[in-house]
Amino acid sequence: MLSVKDHEIRSLISMSDVINCIEQGFSDFYDGLFTMPQRSTMEVEGGTVLSMPCYRKKGEYFTIKVVSVFQPSTKIQSKMIQSSILIFNSKDGSLKACFDGDEITSMRTGAASGVATKFFASPKSKSLAIFGTGAQAFTQVEAMMCVRPIEKIFVFSRNLKSSKTFSNSVSEILTINAIPGILENLKEADIICTATPSKKELFNLSNLKEGVHINAIGSFKSDMIEISSDIIKNSKTIVDSLVSSKKEAGDLIQAEKNSSWDYENIFAELGSITKNKKYHKEYIQQNSLFKSVGLGFQDLVLTELLLKKIGK
Repeated sequence: MLSVKDHEIRSLISMSDVINCIEQGFSDFYDGLFTMPQRSTMEVEGGTVLSMPCYRKKGEYFTIKVVSVFQPSTKIQSKMIQSSILIFNSKDGSLKACFDGDEITSMRTGAASGVATKFFASPKSKSLAIFGTGAQAFTQVEAMMCVRPIEKIFVFSRNLKSSKTFSNSVSEILTINAIPGILENLKEADIICTATPSKKELFNLSNLKEGVHINAIGSFKSDMIEISSDIIKNSKTIVDSLVSSKKEAGDLIQAEKNSSWDYENIFAELGSITKNKKYHKEYIQQNSLFKSVGLGFQDLVLTELLLKKIGK
């Protein structure tokens, strides 16, 4: 059985590779080419465990990803998100490979935001605000830099030390000006990415400039929220999956409960945009919000790409 570790994945693929792969994946998802049951969620004493199966119809493989989301422990230096992806032969059910899932999850989530940004953010976007300082936040930054000419990054965290450390890491690794941000800096941000486990809105509509694009990827349960209802009501909202967002996108679920917004106001699933290559000037003249909860096909298509790179 093939085993691929997180540290090997970066040597095989770039973020640009992943963005192209995920964009095609969204088009295939729109065309109904995947069998993908709803993600199952199990609460345990210390956190949440997720299971995400997916099969490409008439494809060679099917995958199952298991993800654990726990508050990190400094005592044992654990990570907040840990995952593994099992790849099975679809003809006989045999286990073909096991991939560490952390890097794949981070890269494909960042890439999904990159795809949405490619279609909905102004091509002239130069400033980025990132909420969160974990692995998911880093790949959000990385993806934004692949699709837009970002020159400045504002980093937001509840912990100033984490904000400074992340800013320094981003500046060094990606060779860009990244600094800890304050709320007033949001008026400068052309793009905002949120990658936090927050249960309270991070900012309000009044904090934003007109025409901003937001990628919100942190909330995956009904009680989690990063984006305020007033922003949702005043933005062109795109989702990765309408079905999944109704069950898992806490921001949208709570906006529907607490305001005049409802799911009929969703502009589109991202796959309908990528499939038809719909670029319109009107998209970038309004506030836009991409709400992603993450889908199993993203893991499948990326493991397919990795297996090709490995030659398996």
